[in-house]
Amino acid sequence: MRGRDLFVSAKPLLNAVSGMLRLVPKPLLVWAWHLTDLLPELPGIAARYTILKRLARSCGDNVLVGRGVEIRYWERLSIGSNVSIHKQCYVDAYGEVLIEDDVSIAHQTSIVSFQHTWQDPGLPIRDNAVVTGMIWLRRDVWIGCGCRILAGVTIGSRSVVAAGAVVTKNVGSNTVAAGVPAKPVKQLGPELKPQHPRQHG
Repeated sequence: MRGRDLFVSAKPLLNAVSGMLRLVPKPLLVWAWHLTDLLPELPGIAARYTILKRLARSCGDNVLVGRGVEIRYWERLSIGSNVSIHKQCYVDAYGEVLIEDDVSIAHQTSIVSFQHTWQDPGLPIRDNAVVTGMIWLRRDVWIGCGCRILAGVTIGSRSVVAAGAVVTKNVGSNTVAAGVPAKPVKQLGPELKPQHPRQHG
């Protein structure tokens, strides 16, 4: 059975649990989030979904979050439906992060919506002011493993970011981006229909 089918059957229970979690203080839920890594695969996914739905600004249906995912500034994170965020990703939504439907984010990717400045030489860089910038992943985006998505970036719909890329500028729709820093390397056209070999009689 596909994940989407499992979600449909479990949705009433998941929504009920998420509703009950409104009675639980947020700091306790953040602590519980880390404990879900100790659960078996499917119960862990279900538990993380109910907590995410409670803590995020908004969260759609059928959202899979893997083990070891770190999320900061939950209240500035918006997630659509049919989204997957795989193991050991880091999402810092200080400057807001918007993830639309059908987005897949592979393992060990970082999404950071702020950056340090260094204008004041009298202070260490870490103590200088920070600048925020919303990150917007449009519909049907695929982020490869080990990517870094930095503040102020929009990735257009139906685009792919190749593994290991560092995205510092916007990526257009229907685009494959790769490299450090990431640059467009290919445009995605319409899907080609599979060719069937001729049958010889």
